[in-house]
Order: sequence, then C-alpha cells, then structure tokens
Amino acid sequence: MATSVSSQPSHDQLREAFQAGFYSIDDGDGFYFGFHAFLQEHGFELREDIPCTCSDNGAHGHQPECRWVKA
Repeated sequence: MATSVSSQPSHDQLREAFQAGFYSIDDGDGFYFGFHAFLQEHGFELREDIPCTCSDNGAHGHQPECRWVKA
C-alpha cells in the first residue's frame, strides 16, 4: 500500500503531537505516550506493515511520525 502525503499528519498536527509528548513528560509519562495519544485522537494509526514514511526514507534513523497515517 502506497501512502500519500495527504494521509500523513500535517506540519501543524506534528507540532501539536510533539507538544503533547512534552506535556506527557511533565505529567510523569513518557514522550511517546502523549505523542501517540494525540495522533490516535486525530484519526491516525501506526502502520508497521507499510514502508518507512520518513522524508529521508529512514537514512538517519526513523522519525517519531514514521508510519503514522490516516486510519
């Protein structure tokens, strides 16, 4: 399954997801708890069965938003 850019979180959504991750650290949870919760609440899901969606195809490691697409 090929993913399109429109099915991935927007720049603004990612900024808000990162902020949610930082808030979850402040609340005593890990970064990814808040980051993942934000994206899930906005209709995205983590798809392990699709190719890397990083802008550099994972050449420098995977970004937190890798493989998050609209459900």
